[in-house]
Amino acid sequence: MCGIAGISSAIVKDPAYWKKWAQEFLQDLEHRGPDDQGLVFMLRNKEPLPVNVSQKNYPDSLQYMPVKTYDESVQPGITGFLVHKRLSIIAPGVRGHQPMCDATGRYWLTFNGEIFNYIELRKQYRLNTITDTDTEVLLELWAKMEEKCLPVLDGFFAFCVYDSLENTYTVVRDRTGVKPVYFRKSDNGFAFASEEKTLRKLAGSLRLNPQAVYLHMKHSMTDAVQWFDEVDTLKAGHWIKWIPNLRSLIVRKWFDPVGTNRLQERKDLRELLFDSMRKRLRSDVPIGFAVSGGIDSAIILGLGRWLLGMDAKLHLFSVGAPGLPGDESAWQQKVHQKHGGSWHRIDAAQFSTDDLKDLVSKTARPAVAWNNVGHFVLCRTVRNNDITVLFNGQGADELFGGYPDYFVQAYNQDKHSISSCKDHWPLSPNKIKAMALKRKLRSWMSDSIKKSIDKRIWGQAFDHEIIQLNEIELHPPVRDLTELMLGDYYGNSLDPKFYGRLQQMLAWEDRNGMAFQLESRNPFADDLSLPGSLFGKFGLKELSEGGYPKGILRNAFKDLLPLDLYARTDKKGFTLPEDWLNMREMPRWESFVFSSKLDPYVQRSYREKLWKMREKCTPLDRTRLFKLTALGMFLEDLP
Repeated sequence: MCGIAGISSAIVKDPAYWKKWAQEFLQDLEHRGPDDQGLVFMLRNKEPLPVNVSQKNYPDSLQYMPVKTYDESVQPGITGFLVHKRLSIIAPGVRGHQPMCDATGRYWLTFNGEIFNYIELRKQYRLNTITDTDTEVLLELWAKMEEKCLPVLDGFFAFCVYDSLENTYTVVRDRTGVKPVYFRKSDNGFAFASEEKTLRKLAGSLRLNPQAVYLHMKHSMTDAVQWFDEVDTLKAGHWIKWIPNLRSLIVRKWFDPVGTNRLQERKDLRELLFDSMRKRLRSDVPIGFAVSGGIDSAIILGLGRWLLGMDAKLHLFSVGAPGLPGDESAWQQKVHQKHGGSWHRIDAAQFSTDDLKDLVSKTARPAVAWNNVGHFVLCRTVRNNDITVLFNGQGADELFGGYPDYFVQAYNQDKHSISSCKDHWPLSPNKIKAMALKRKLRSWMSDSIKKSIDKRIWGQAFDHEIIQLNEIELHPPVRDLTELMLGDYYGNSLDPKFYGRLQQMLAWEDRNGMAFQLESRNPFADDLSLPGSLFGKFGLKELSEGGYPKGILRNAFKDLLPLDLYARTDKKGFTLPEDWLNMREMPRWESFVFSSKLDPYVQRSYREKLWKMREKCTPLDRTRLFKLTALGMFLEDLP
């Protein structure tokens, strides 16, 4: 886990320009990589020049190691640069310094992420490497195959390769969008980064997209559309190539979820997950496990215990709310008793508006619920215990059919196919039927009728033009269950109509984790082979083996689950006492709800109405007040 960025200009810039923006990017990415930092300047008609910005003594035996300082390096003829902020996970020594060049000196790489199968790839492709890093394996593979190497990479990644021979920059993002990449193209230049902050400065613009505010309030979506004008997000499974000589930007989709998954065969689930976890346990720094009280995180912990051995000291981290609604402490304790380890418990009753404000400040995003805050505090606690890598269970519900939405879709598609497991549906049969009818009715509505309904609900809060322009639905029409599950897993890289349920959760994992220099690993969300062995190969009835949601997963790893948890069907994601926290913390929100910076986006009269009835309004309206508070904090925090 690191921070990456770069700029290229097709026109001459003053040397002071390059020094200023290199320093800006390094400073704004500081929190993503405390262990090392690197910079390489691209020079017209000269070899790229690595710069020592860390004041460290690097070995001069390797050509990518920096020797010259800023003042010695800044000169006329600079055309661009790459920067890197390093969080050391694998091979933490100085030989893993980035940006790194290949053996020929042609390709320069700045890389964020992990290639978990780097040992196997090094052997398979007979790569001669001089470091023990996955970075060098990726770099030498690129030198050998360029973008054709991407399908064999097992892991999560965002990186840029500069080709000094062709003078091109290629920026790549992984299949599911675990690692973020933002970019900006102008008439004469191009820039990219792991975060938006410096790109906004570069653009000289702070114009907020009203659609982002609308979707935040309406659907609790934080990443469905871009928040700022003039800054774009590179889609998952895509790459872009900037060609300065032509002032041209090429965009290509390198990963096709449908085609790739269709070609893969079914494989033994237990063997797949053991192999995935074995590679993901590769780390030269301490690791920990998030334990929510559900089967997904329990299985990940169980795999870790099995592979690391009974004597390994494991660290478990949980958020509970003893005595309050939504408490999962009893289930978390069962998992701890099953697998042992040092259990670090976090009491959600201690969360406050200060934590929310800290989250907004450190992540540069408005939270949509207290579970965002819960995960943020969890990451802070993990890092305070000197853990650098945290395992999570994200992605399992999308893969194995755990969400109620899948049962709703299956009911509308063929209700008889899942009737045999109705005793263990994640919601009551009557609720599933009611939701199925509501979805079916909405699917029959014209767009104009849908917009009319939205205006009736949200017209007091937003301009009708904003509502009219929105094209993203929480539940877009789908052909079948497979398309819905693929859409939740791959988001808009599959089809623009999907906002990406999993991608939003992964984005929050990256933001919250990087706020504290913590890497999140999700074997269900970033494995090379697992999705292709499941999507389109099983119906919901098969996935619900034995009549239980995600039954195929439960049965494959029954031995790793506490018996009570194996039979549990009432888990509802990352649950916290949301309304209890809202009621307690609301007295501190008034200044944020009525921030003048909210006025251009959300009608003040709507906010006044909500605030006036806050003590007597519904839990849903109090959640809206929470989102308005987070938005107010977010806007107040913008420079």
